[in-house]
Amino acid sequence: MDSRLEDINKLLINYSLGKFDFKIDPSSKFDEIDAFIVNIHMLGEELQSSTISKDYFNNIFHSISDKLFVLDNAGIINDVNRAVTEKLGYELDDVKGLPIDSLAGNAGQFGTYVLKAMHSADDIVRWESIFYTAKNEAMPVLCSCSHLYNQSKEQIGYLLSARDISNIKKFEKTLIESEKKYRNIFEKSSDCLFLIDVNGNFLDLNVAGYEMFKLSNAKLSTTPFFNLILDGNEKDAFLKELCEKKQVIDYKLKIKVNRKSIIDCLVSASCMNNEKGVTIGYQGIVKDVTKQKSLENLVIRTIMDTQEQERKRIARDLHDSLGQQLSAIKFYLGSLESMKATTKKIKYEEILSKSNNALSDVIKELSAISFNIMPGTLQNFGVGQAIKELCHKRELSDLMLFNVDIDSNFVIEDKAIEITLFRIAQEFINNSIKYSGAKKICIAMQLDTRQNLIKAMLRDDGKGFELEKMLLTKGNGLKNMRSRVESHNGVLKIETSSGKGTAYDIMIPYKRGKNEKIKNTDNR
Repeated sequence: MDSRLEDINKLLINYSLGKFDFKIDPSSKFDEIDAFIVNIHMLGEELQSSTISKDYFNNIFHSISDKLFVLDNAGIINDVNRAVTEKLGYELDDVKGLPIDSLAGNAGQFGTYVLKAMHSADDIVRWESIFYTAKNEAMPVLCSCSHLYNQSKEQIGYLLSARDISNIKKFEKTLIESEKKYRNIFEKSSDCLFLIDVNGNFLDLNVAGYEMFKLSNAKLSTTPFFNLILDGNEKDAFLKELCEKKQVIDYKLKIKVNRKSIIDCLVSASCMNNEKGVTIGYQGIVKDVTKQKSLENLVIRTIMDTQEQERKRIARDLHDSLGQQLSAIKFYLGSLESMKATTKKIKYEEILSKSNNALSDVIKELSAISFNIMPGTLQNFGVGQAIKELCHKRELSDLMLFNVDIDSNFVIEDKAIEITLFRIAQEFINNSIKYSGAKKICIAMQLDTRQNLIKAMLRDDGKGFELEKMLLTKGNGLKNMRSRVESHNGVLKIETSSGKGTAYDIMIPYKRGKNEKIKNTDNR
């Protein structure tokens, strides 16, 4: 037997073991056996090339993080990659021969989408599904399916890829929840919230916005926000600042809501940009401050009226008291000049005595007027001594009983707060004497160092009054007092009713000259 046949046998054995580098040299005969050896070598090279490609494919197949399934034309699993084992917990033997729908949440879904893929020009179809792990845990996946063909271009099955989209679904859920919260806040806000494009056309508007602007859905689409701004110059200035700074806060604008109504507003807005940083619109909030401005104007008018009344009172005191007294003194002194030299000395003395007494009264009256305007005691010795002096004077002149409890250590460095406390006490005493018929007034003040509060309590035993009715009609004095206290971030609480006297409770934050705001829980 030809020895070359034995070598061919060894060559085939090595090829069967995957040793494609094993070779035998042809003889010098160049006959059929040598030709057969050459053909076997060519087969080995093809097998080697095919094996390398298969290994290369397997490496890619198993290194992909998505779960891959090789299916036949009926959707039966023939092979899976390593991701199926690692992420779903199935070995190939567990799922081989099973329909792919046995792993999915909706049976028959694969068949539905494959049927769609058969009519798809792209030859690829995608859908979302649920795969269940070996532990029966649900995993949302995005499926992609494409056809597999053999060398003859015959369809032999499908390659299905399943990508885990659990994190995406969680993110989508968070986005949906955030959008719901935003929409809830957007719709329930008592202030107008808006979204507009760069031309001012409304993209979205909450309920409060519809009510504020008095717009219907039809008018909303034809009424740009910028056209609602009353003054064209204000609109231009607003847009310029918004474009330059990308944000404006509490910009004062007048908005026309119809032909007759104009509201004062504070507008805050910021730019909305796309992914390239280009401004595509604006979002903002509009606060109607018409009532607030009216209230501020009322407070200003009240203060001005109070100042005017005080001027009139001072003028009246100067005219009715000092004016008459000084006229009398002038008369007395004038009579001395007209007297003849023969007039008795006693007559001179009588006139001089009257003039002297009148001058004393003038000095007292001037002192009283000065005290009412600004007590020197307040400037020099503090509000405690000033109130005590005020009560002492009124006690003597009006026969009113006062109970003043202000410690000598009650010292406030802030003169503005001292003036506020004094004026409120002065107003309270005047009202009690003039209107309430009170017989006794109690005033107490203390500095609470633990809470950093100035506390003042004013009480009378008079007939009281209806607070709500007073505030609605002629309660400018009460509003003025409250404004004084609130200007120091304080609270003035008033309790009164007919026949039960009146009580004022004042709390003003105070700590080394720094005020801290107090929350006012009293509706009055």
